[in-house]
Amino acid sequence: MSKDLRQQLADWRLWQADGAVVDASYEVAPEEFYMDELSVAPGWKVGGWPSWGLTDPVARFCVACGAEMSPLLTIASSEWNAGSGWIPYEDQALAALDAVGVANPPGVQVSRGNHLQLYVCAKFHSHTDLIQ
Repeated sequence: MSKDLRQQLADWRLWQADGAVVDASYEVAPEEFYMDELSVAPGWKVGGWPSWGLTDPVARFCVACGAEMSPLLTIASSEWNAGSGWIPYEDQALAALDAVGVANPPGVQVSRGNHLQLYVCAKFHSHTDLIQ
Protein backbone atom coordinates (compact mmCIF):
# COMPACT_ATOMS: atom_id res chain seq x y z
CA MET A 1 0.00 0.00 0.00
CA SER A 2 1.37 3.43 -0.84
CA LYS A 3 2.52 5.80 1.91
CA ASP A 4 -0.24 8.28 0.94
CA LEU A 5 -2.96 5.65 1.22
CA ARG A 6 -1.61 4.44 4.59
CA GLN A 7 -1.73 8.05 5.85
CA GLN A 8 -5.33 8.41 4.69
CA LEU A 9 -6.32 5.22 6.50
CA ALA A 10 -4.71 6.57 9.67
CA ASP A 11 -6.70 9.83 9.56
CA TRP A 12 -9.75 9.48 11.84
CA ARG A 13 -11.32 12.63 10.35
CA LEU A 14 -11.51 11.03 6.89
CA TRP A 15 -13.38 8.03 8.30
CA GLN A 16 -15.86 10.36 10.01
CA ALA A 17 -16.26 12.60 6.95
CA ASP A 18 -17.07 9.56 4.82
CA GLY A 19 -19.84 8.59 7.23
CA ALA A 20 -18.29 5.19 7.88
CA VAL A 21 -19.66 3.40 10.92
CA VAL A 22 -16.43 2.90 12.83
CA ASP A 23 -16.33 1.90 16.49
CA ALA A 24 -14.87 4.73 18.60
CA SER A 25 -12.28 2.31 19.98
CA TYR A 26 -10.51 2.70 16.62
CA GLU A 27 -10.13 6.48 17.04
CA VAL A 28 -6.55 6.09 18.28
CA ALA A 29 -5.56 3.87 15.33
CA PRO A 30 -8.22 3.91 12.57
CA GLU A 31 -5.91 2.02 10.20
CA GLU A 32 -6.49 -0.97 12.49
CA PHE A 33 -10.18 -0.85 11.51
CA TYR A 34 -9.17 -1.30 7.89
CA MET A 35 -6.92 -4.22 8.80
CA ASP A 36 -9.42 -5.89 11.18
CA GLU A 37 -12.66 -5.34 9.30
CA LEU A 38 -12.00 -4.60 5.63
CA SER A 39 -8.77 -5.99 4.27
CA VAL A 40 -7.84 -9.61 4.97
CA ALA A 41 -10.47 -12.25 5.71
CA PRO A 42 -9.47 -14.58 8.54
CA GLY A 43 -9.45 -18.37 8.40
CA TRP A 44 -7.87 -21.08 6.31
CA LYS A 45 -7.19 -20.09 2.71
CA VAL A 46 -5.32 -21.05 -0.40
CA GLY A 47 -3.38 -18.18 -1.97
CA GLY A 48 -4.69 -14.71 -1.36
CA TRP A 49 -3.27 -12.17 1.02
CA PRO A 50 -1.78 -13.26 4.33
CA SER A 51 -2.53 -11.37 7.51
CA TRP A 52 0.25 -9.86 9.58
CA GLY A 53 0.35 -9.57 13.31
CA LEU A 54 3.51 -10.78 15.00
CA THR A 55 5.78 -9.08 12.48
CA ASP A 56 5.53 -6.28 9.95
CA PRO A 57 4.80 -7.33 6.36
CA VAL A 58 8.04 -8.64 4.86
CA ALA A 59 8.38 -10.11 1.39
CA ARG A 60 9.62 -13.70 1.26
CA PHE A 61 12.21 -14.51 -1.42
CA CYS A 62 13.26 -17.80 -3.02
CA VAL A 63 16.73 -18.90 -1.88
CA ALA A 64 17.39 -20.50 -5.30
CA CYS A 65 16.39 -17.74 -7.75
CA GLY A 66 15.63 -14.65 -5.65
CA ALA A 67 12.04 -14.31 -6.92
CA GLU A 68 9.40 -13.06 -4.51
CA MET A 69 7.44 -15.98 -3.09
CA SER A 70 3.65 -16.14 -3.18
CA PRO A 71 1.31 -17.20 -0.37
CA LEU A 72 0.32 -20.83 -0.93
CA LEU A 73 -1.65 -21.81 2.16
CA THR A 74 -2.70 -20.26 5.47
CA ILE A 75 -3.61 -22.66 8.27
CA ALA A 76 -5.45 -20.60 10.85
CA SER A 77 -6.17 -21.32 14.50
CA SER A 78 -9.65 -19.85 14.04
CA GLU A 79 -12.03 -19.29 11.17
CA TRP A 80 -13.35 -15.98 12.47
CA ASN A 81 -13.23 -13.52 15.33
CA ALA A 82 -16.57 -12.97 17.06
CA GLY A 83 -15.95 -9.21 17.11
CA SER A 84 -15.42 -8.92 13.37
CA GLY A 85 -17.72 -8.81 10.38
CA TRP A 86 -15.90 -11.71 8.71
CA ILE A 87 -18.13 -14.50 9.99
CA PRO A 88 -19.29 -16.57 6.99
CA TYR A 89 -23.02 -16.32 6.36
CA GLU A 90 -23.55 -20.04 6.88
CA ASP A 91 -21.79 -19.86 10.28
CA GLN A 92 -23.49 -16.77 11.72
CA ALA A 93 -26.09 -18.74 13.69
CA LEU A 94 -23.34 -20.91 15.13
CA ALA A 95 -21.28 -17.83 16.01
CA ALA A 96 -24.26 -16.32 17.84
CA LEU A 97 -24.03 -19.21 20.33
CA ASP A 98 -20.68 -17.77 21.47
CA ALA A 99 -19.62 -21.21 22.71
CA VAL A 100 -16.00 -22.23 23.16
CA GLY A 101 -14.52 -23.64 19.97
CA VAL A 102 -17.22 -22.57 17.50
CA ALA A 103 -14.79 -20.26 15.68
CA ASN A 104 -12.42 -23.18 15.11
CA PRO A 105 -14.41 -25.98 13.45
CA PRO A 106 -11.30 -27.98 12.37
CA GLY A 107 -9.95 -27.90 15.94
CA VAL A 108 -6.44 -26.99 14.77
CA GLN A 109 -4.32 -24.66 16.88
CA VAL A 110 -1.02 -23.32 15.58
CA SER A 111 1.51 -22.15 18.15
CA ARG A 112 -0.87 -20.85 20.84
CA GLY A 113 -3.48 -19.46 18.48
CA ASN A 114 -1.45 -18.07 15.59
CA HIS A 115 -1.52 -18.89 11.87
CA LEU A 116 0.92 -20.94 9.83
CA GLN A 117 1.59 -19.39 6.43
CA LEU A 118 3.25 -21.38 3.65
CA TYR A 119 4.90 -19.60 0.70
CA VAL A 120 6.14 -21.02 -2.59
CA CYS A 121 8.45 -19.83 -5.38
CA ALA A 122 6.58 -19.27 -8.66
CA LYS A 123 9.11 -21.60 -10.34
CA PHE A 124 8.74 -24.18 -7.53
CA HIS A 125 12.40 -23.93 -6.51
CA SER A 126 11.68 -23.68 -2.82
CA HIS A 127 9.09 -23.07 -0.16
CA THR A 128 9.13 -21.48 3.28
CA ASP A 129 6.85 -20.95 6.21
CA LEU A 130 6.05 -18.22 8.69
CA ILE A 131 4.01 -18.20 11.88
CA GLN A 132 1.95 -15.05 12.37
